[in-house]
Amino acid sequence: PRIEAKIPAVDIIDRPDHIVMRAEIPGVKKEDLNVSVSDNLVTISATTKYEEEKEEGEYYRREIGRGEYSRSVSLPVNVDSTEAKAAFKDGILELTLPKIAPSKRRAIKVE
Repeated sequence: PRIEAKIPAVDIIDRPDHIVMRAEIPGVKKEDLNVSVSDNLVTISATTKYEEEKEEGEYYRREIGRGEYSRSVSLPVNVDSTEAKAAFKDGILELTLPKIAPSKRRAIKVE
């Protein structure tokens, strides 16, 4: 069986207080997903696994194989990874990533 590297398609929505990121990852089980967040970088990886079975007859066409998904995406702002939430349903991973409040500009007196 062949292993194919796939890059998930993503949508990123910039909302006032958080970022929503959706990634399309079909054929993957929730327990085979790995997601990490650091500052403004999200990394998603996963492996699809198919049970090896003895098939009767010869293959006429064989296109379904094991696959690895991997993608790192830069976000438009830094996010708070400790408050990030992830949900996975029907092959779509949805991350809700709260923005880190931008520091307020303040004047500094020159002495």
